[in-house]
Amino acid sequence: MSAPVEILDQVLAAVAPLLTASGYKKSARNFAALGDGVARVVQFQTSQLKKPEEATFTMNLLVTSVAFCEAYADAPFPKNIASAEPVVAAGIGRLMPEGEAIWWSLGPRVSSALIAKEVEALLRDRALPFLARFDGEDALLRELESGAALPGFSAMRERCRAVLLAKKGKKPEAAKVLAALVEANSADGLEGFRDSVNQLAKRLGV
Repeated sequence: MSAPVEILDQVLAAVAPLLTASGYKKSARNFAALGDGVARVVQFQTSQLKKPEEATFTMNLLVTSVAFCEAYADAPFPKNIASAEPVVAAGIGRLMPEGEAIWWSLGPRVSSALIAKEVEALLRDRALPFLARFDGEDALLRELESGAALPGFSAMRERCRAVLLAKKGKKPEAAKVLAALVEANSADGLEGFRDSVNQLAKRLGV
């Protein structure tokens, strides 16, 4: 019988050619693509690895902007792309009609080949087309400006929108985005949040 880590590694090895062909490079148990100022990540998240009968994994899709991360953290973009603060974040189940989380068992008797077949189909039909919508700064900004219901934290998306607008020289628009974010979070107890938004505004010069 195989250990959970061995099963997961077999699954990743099976789906790696599809991800590699799509421009994603393997880093630990994640696959990342970086281009035109945008990082896209297919993250494999595990649970209960020390309990073989209960071990599971799922797949998350992350998108972020280099310019946003550097302005937000006031630091260089991390070498480990998957550790960067995402502005769009979705579990694979979020892209399914039911919208419910999907976890695969890594129990000792499961077939890594069958799981890999399921994962590869979801990557090909759902995950990669979703991530392809964010293939550069212009595309990411269009999605952020569209008002579409994107997964993740709206406050991060608005910060990113401001950064990308400022980068394009649209500082008045960027200032409005951040001002609206401060106003929408004016309740007591959110002083730290407002301070962080105001600090970002100063870094952007808006």
